[in-house]
Formats: sequence, structure tokens, C-alpha cells
Amino acid sequence: MKKILVGLVAFSCFILSATAQDKSADKQDKMNGKDHHEKGMMMKQLDLTADQKEKIKISREDFRTKMTSLNQDESVTLKDYRDKKYILRKEEKMQFLNILTPEQKTKLEQFKKDEKAKRELMAAKRIDKLKAELNLTDEQVATIKANRQAIRTKVQAIIQNDSLSRTDKKEQLMSIKDANKDSMKTILTADQYTKWQELRKERMEKIQGRMGCGISQ
Repeated sequence: MKKILVGLVAFSCFILSATAQDKSADKQDKMNGKDHHEKGMMMKQLDLTADQKEKIKISREDFRTKMTSLNQDESVTLKDYRDKKYILRKEEKMQFLNILTPEQKTKLEQFKKDEKAKRELMAAKRIDKLKAELNLTDEQVATIKANRQAIRTKVQAIIQNDSLSRTDKKEQLMSIKDANKDSMKTILTADQYTKWQELRKERMEKIQGRMGCGISQ
């Protein structure tokens, strides 16, 4: 189960940023240096008041207290632990949004759009790199771009669907992962597909390394 979780986290990161964007629904334990930097930049742009900062601090402390209690509950199953953690993170996010003014929420949305544009630019550069690595034709590149846009749309819809449980989201992301493999088989030649799998494995390992979750393999 832990290997599946790591694979899904890495896949969502790969799709949503490396291949064309998670955010994973609950941050998925992937807060690396870049994430902290972006979060710091975002908070700075919001220009929070002292009162807001205090409320956010209290909210975070409340989250940490609840997480500590959850971590100490030896009776909880792994699935329940993940589901409860997911719910706690959602609650913390909602509390954060409720603290912001309408103007700050607008700034937050603009920040997200700017970051999305940056990710899309990076994804375009990665496509160009992949074209060179696999010696892709222009037709193959166009098909891959269309497929990855479709995948990104599906992943975003799953992540943003609050009616889905964490388990349902994981299963649907796994389904998309398998479908992506199948689609690449039809686009690439046999040699290109073998090379693509090797490159994908290397990138997944790098993503998992950056995550530094401490999840045992």
C-alpha cells in the first residue's frame, strides 16, 4: 500500500508539473524547498494583518494538535489515518480562506494562475526535451501534447471533486496512470516506448527523492 501511495503521489506531481501539472489533495507530504519558497512568496503577496497572522497561527496549532492526537492513535487503520489527515488538511485550508478578505482571495487566485502559467511553460520545455530525447516527429509531439492536456484536465477534476473520498481519488488517479501508459504505447515506436519508460522511471525516482517523505519502500 505504501508503494502504491508513493507511486500515485509521484505520478500526480509528474502529470501536473513535469508533464503538463496537485497538488495532491492534501499536500501529500511533498513540501520540499520549492514548495516552502512558493508558499512564502504567496503569503508575502497577501499582505496579512497582524490579526490575520495570529488567527492563521492558531489554526495551524490546532491542526498540529489534532495531527498529534491522530498520530498517537494506535487503533486507527492506515486507510482511516490517511482519510482523517486529508479531512484535517481540508478543514485547515477552509479556515485559512475564511480569514482572508475578498481582495486577498483575489490575489491568491492570481498567484495560483501565475504559478500555473510557469508550470505550463516548464511543461512545454520538457516536451521539447522529450522530442529531442526520443527523436519524436511533429505529429507525435502534437498527439502527446493533446493527451497530456486531457490528462491534466481529468486530474484537476478528480483533485477538486470534494464529493470523492481519498480512496476514490487514489483509484481514479491510478486508472489515469494506466491509461497514460496505454496511450503512449500507441503513439511511440517500440524503441521510443522503451526509452520513454526508462526516462519516466528516472524522473519518478527524482520526484520521490525530492519529496523526502520518509515512506519506507
